[in-house]
Amino acid sequence: MSEIEEKVAMLQQLQREFELLQRRIVELELLANEYKKAISTLEFLKSSEGVISALISLGGGVFGYADIKEGKKFLVEVGAGIVIEKDVQNTLEFVKKKLEEVEKANLEVTNALRNIAVQASKIQQELAELSKKEKGKVDVQNP
Repeated sequence: MSEIEEKVAMLQQLQREFELLQRRIVELELLANEYKKAISTLEFLKSSEGVISALISLGGGVFGYADIKEGKKFLVEVGAGIVIEKDVQNTLEFVKKKLEEVEKANLEVTNALRNIAVQASKIQQELAELSKKEKGKVDVQNP
């Protein structure tokens, strides 16, 4: 395999990694938005008293009307399918911590994306130089 072919292969690998990281960023942004909505809703419920009428998602674009009688305690999945009951303040703190973790992960993935872009740019420059050298060799051999 020539040096040019190796560089092209490296560039293609970086492109695949770049695309994977871009998809991961989209996933993290969607998750962050979900946590932000949960925080907003929890803050509303924290300040509300009595029965609260709400629409709940049943899945598949179907919603139902529901009355929330207990807006101060929630069941929270803490990992590995384990669900525990938490009061509204502890639930808020838990969700805010999860949001911070997602935002930190997003920052790390964004930095990795930048590093890949820098590496790809360097390889592209090297390819351009190798291509010029190859063209120069062809021109010298076939005047």
